[in-house]
Amino acid sequence: MHTFISRLDFGDKIYVYLQSGDILTIPYNYTKKIQKASKEELLTYRLIGGGIGVHFESIDEDISLSGIITYKINHELKAS
Repeated sequence: MHTFISRLDFGDKIYVYLQSGDILTIPYNYTKKIQKASKEELLTYRLIGGGIGVHFESIDEDISLSGIITYKINHELKAS
C-alpha cells in the first residue's frame, strides 16, 4: 500500500500530513530555498504527482515524499 502527502502545515517545523494518518516533520533548513522563504511563499504550495511530492510555486522548489523519508531515516539513525 502506498501513501501520499495530503497537506502541509507550517509551525516550528514543516508538518507533512500523509493520507495514511501519519505526520512527518522536516526542519525549515531541509533545503536552502525553503530556509530562505517567507511563510507566505511557503503557503503557495501544491501537491504534485497525486501527492508524491510538493511544489512551492513562489520559490520554484520541489520536494518528494521519498526524499523526506530518506532524510528522516538518515537523521534519526545519526541521532540514535
